[in-house]
Amino acid sequence: MKKGKILILGAGSIGSYLAAKFFHANYHVDVIGRKADRIGDRLYINNQAFDFPLTSSEINVQLTYDFIFLTCKVFDLKKNLHKLKERSPKSKIIILLQNCLFDISELERTYNQDLTSLLVYDGFNLIENRLKHTQGSGFLIGSDKHTESLLRLFKDSHIEIKKNENIQQHRIEKAIYNCVINIFSATHSKTIRELFADAEITEHMQNILYESHEVLSQEMEIAQDKEIMWDNLSRFASNLDHYASTYQDVRENKVTELAFLNGFIIDLGRKVGIATPLNIEAVDKFKRKYPNLY
Repeated sequence: MKKGKILILGAGSIGSYLAAKFFHANYHVDVIGRKADRIGDRLYINNQAFDFPLTSSEINVQLTYDFIFLTCKVFDLKKNLHKLKERSPKSKIIILLQNCLFDISELERTYNQDLTSLLVYDGFNLIENRLKHTQGSGFLIGSDKHTESLLRLFKDSHIEIKKNENIQQHRIEKAIYNCVINIFSATHSKTIRELFADAEITEHMQNILYESHEVLSQEMEIAQDKEIMWDNLSRFASNLDHYASTYQDVRENKVTELAFLNGFIIDLGRKVGIATPLNIEAVDKFKRKYPNLY
């Protein structure tokens, strides 16, 4: 007997990883996403074979889902929340897995849905039906009424997850880290380790972190100062032999989330009256290389 019912909207690297792991743990899993059909009936995670659930093109409104995961890009988030509101599948909780900053309470009011969010600090790289999973700090969950059920689901599926009382602070810090890593990995076609091995790029990344930290700190409280954040990033990420998700997007000729990362910093800088020449320069360089993917 299946343990519970799960719907995953978005069959990219993280969505396919979760689908395979949940399915392997004997949950009923429905997957909807452009990449899902390419995976077929088996996904290889670090060369270990996992059966992959059947994919769907439409939401099954006859089922009551215990969990609905939205692993889509942030620019598709509202579209998919609208789709869920329109189709009205029965669900106990909707989980958002996006890197960028957003107001979850505003989304709950707009779409009349019960939402929570997760962060992920692992690396994922999907090519066809082969997924490279680079272990980091795993998934991170905040503290709300859904925490315990999600902890049980992930632990039952042998996925590393930790609880943190201030997930919004981690979301702010991770957004800054993504402003630093993602745009340079894509622009220079380098792994994170290769970025840190290049002294000139490393200096640019540090300056982007400092500039982004200064801008965000005008609107949000950031627990760690910029020097500590840079030190943490350098120690944690400098040996990661992994391409950032933005590089994976441009490799597949897909629009990136940079407008919601560095673009967000540039727009916020204009609002609070702080110049952001370094983020602007990095974005301009990316646009020259990939004019249609920003």
